[in-house]
Amino acid sequence: MALPKIASKFSSAIQKTEQEQKITELQVEIERLRAAQSPELESELQKLREQLQNQSGEVQIDLNLIDPNPNQPRQTITPELIQAKARLLKKHGQISAVILVRQSNSRYILLDGQLRTEGAKLLGWKSIRAVVVSMPDDLDQSALLTFLGFEDLNPLDKAEAVFKEVTKSLELEIDEVSTILRTVIKRIERDNNSKELAKLVNYSAEEQEQRLELLKVTDIEKKLLLVLLELGLNPSSVKANLIPMLYLPLDLKQAIRQQGLKGAHALALATLSVKALDISENQATDERVTATNEVLKKNLTVPETRELIRQIKTKYLKSQKPDLKQLKGILEKVNEISSDLLSKSSSEQLHQMRSLLQQKLVEIDKVIASTK
Repeated sequence: MALPKIASKFSSAIQKTEQEQKITELQVEIERLRAAQSPELESELQKLREQLQNQSGEVQIDLNLIDPNPNQPRQTITPELIQAKARLLKKHGQISAVILVRQSNSRYILLDGQLRTEGAKLLGWKSIRAVVVSMPDDLDQSALLTFLGFEDLNPLDKAEAVFKEVTKSLELEIDEVSTILRTVIKRIERDNNSKELAKLVNYSAEEQEQRLELLKVTDIEKKLLLVLLELGLNPSSVKANLIPMLYLPLDLKQAIRQQGLKGAHALALATLSVKALDISENQATDERVTATNEVLKKNLTVPETRELIRQIKTKYLKSQKPDLKQLKGILEKVNEISSDLLSKSSSEQLHQMRSLLQQKLVEIDKVIASTK
């Protein structure tokens, strides 16, 4: 996938990608040596570290001098994530821990590598390898951070980061952006041009604009699609997978951030709604929380989660039997029995009616008791 246009304004960000490629190649070489049980492994590792230092232009920075980024797209960083990253750093060493920072006076602002930085602190490291870059005046910082922050983000954090950038670029509210995107994607799908839209991610900015013209989009639709394409995103995927994340109930958002619930599971659980179950908001929340805990405890797959949801919905559908037209008619007839009509009836008729109604009341009580 081509780098977004913002990378052309920020050459050091491209340098970071080149460095990561070198790191990957070096790690492969390390694993090859380990697999071969080479007696010269440590010597070779030192050579590789020196090679990396000479080629990448990295520096060693004191972890105490690195400040968190206030606009970090990653809003979720659990102890489990930090532990997992720390294990990787311990296994591969600092050679895999390159981060990206911007100098601010005598300190540094973290631009990329939040998990690596926290993992290094957990391991008790004093310093970490970093690439120091300058921030061009014409580069919107949030756009850069959105691009750099996508790696390993959960879908909720990613959705919020993307739409923060989109709404800022277009000066529109999130609901307006959502409506515009749904409308244009629906029209493109109806015209059987979804594949053409997906291909645009790989084209240059000029080609993207030209091909969007062929898709007959409006000016505001084109602006929105270009912002998403600039961030390296397929607009159809954004509509299907990211927009729904923004509208999840609070309990599911908390489960994603605090319990590690996956996005696909959250979207499925969101169907346990007030409207679907015809119950109160509190009851719907309780059902979702209970179901979410079961999904996490049993580590259910998405199909298994959907089956659980189906069972819950079936329970409520059974308790919501449709009123029979025949029964409605009978109730209306009973309601039409007025005092005037009763006063004109014979004693025998009144006794027959009372006996019949008493018998039906007994039958009704039995049915009610059986449903408890």
